[in-house]
Amino acid sequence: MPSKFFIEVNPMPGIKTTHVRQTFQGLAALIIIMTGIKLGSTLVIPLLLSAVLTLLANPVVNFLGRYKVPRIIGIVFTLTAFVTFAIFFLGNIASTVQEFTAALPGYREQLTETFRSAQVYLAQKNIPIDLNTLTDSFDPSALVSLLTNMIGKLGSTMSFALLILIATIFMLLEAPLLPGKLRIALSSPDHELQSMRRFLRSFNRYVALKTLISMVTGLLVGSMLWAKGVNFYVLWGLVAFLFNFIPNVGSTVAAIPGVLLTLLQFGYADAMMIMAGYMAINITIGNIIEPNVMGHGLGLSPLVVFLSLIFWGWLLGPVGMILAVPLTMFIKIMMESSKRWRNVAILLGPDGSVDKPSITGTEQHPQENR
Repeated sequence: MPSKFFIEVNPMPGIKTTHVRQTFQGLAALIIIMTGIKLGSTLVIPLLLSAVLTLLANPVVNFLGRYKVPRIIGIVFTLTAFVTFAIFFLGNIASTVQEFTAALPGYREQLTETFRSAQVYLAQKNIPIDLNTLTDSFDPSALVSLLTNMIGKLGSTMSFALLILIATIFMLLEAPLLPGKLRIALSSPDHELQSMRRFLRSFNRYVALKTLISMVTGLLVGSMLWAKGVNFYVLWGLVAFLFNFIPNVGSTVAAIPGVLLTLLQFGYADAMMIMAGYMAINITIGNIIEPNVMGHGLGLSPLVVFLSLIFWGWLLGPVGMILAVPLTMFIKIMMESSKRWRNVAILLGPDGSVDKPSITGTEQHPQENR
């Protein structure tokens, strides 16, 4: 019988089948992990907030420990300070939101009058436009319902406050033991611990500077609106402070309510002036002061920051949008410590360079760069 010959054809020359299989396996694992996080976001978000609170509180606890303060006392003191600040901050927001909700129906009449005068002006310029539809679409009850839903979501998050505090306490108690455990568990502990320390330094620096810059932004916005006499200027200053943590789009979105309320109270000219003030504050702080103060310590390209904002916002909601930059920083630094993913870390950076940690012995043991 004639022999049969089989010719093996590689559909993608230069690409090993093993690499293709590993790539698809990695993508499948990533999709499964993302699905699990999305479905379990109710539990993931409190634990993630506990981890972030631990990263913020641990340096303070360690500082108190240098002065012979027992760790458990330092933990209680630090967390009590955090909780006190959070209660004061959220209390101011809640009281101001209630006042704004009570005054909201009256803004419908002001909006109707504003649109009526605009319609008369446009008619004089031979531009006939019916603005009654816009007036009818401004439904105060819908806005009140929106604010109620937002407060309800905030309340549901606060229902996990006890879980967040307990988890944070255990994480802070475990923190001194973690380096020793990782040295035993990891195959190349010095290399990977160095990457974790780099992330902690970058995270603490980012949070400290971002908080300071956001406070300055909120104070400038609140002062500007107070000088103009805009109602609820404290609320809009707090909104500017919070939304400044959301990269790229947060400061722009925070300007919308202040400009609209100025339009209702004072008219178009003053609203344009307030809009110009917002733009001046955002451009000065976002494009001049913040880059000079924070430098390129993030190690992320602007496109990656914007895409991470969309991704983490979709995955974890508002908490993900606020933590988009730290989470992406962590992933990038972990990729830099891996030989397999280092090329992906280059794509996430602002340029073609990757910070390679200088670890003694890493060059002698390249197999450790997994």
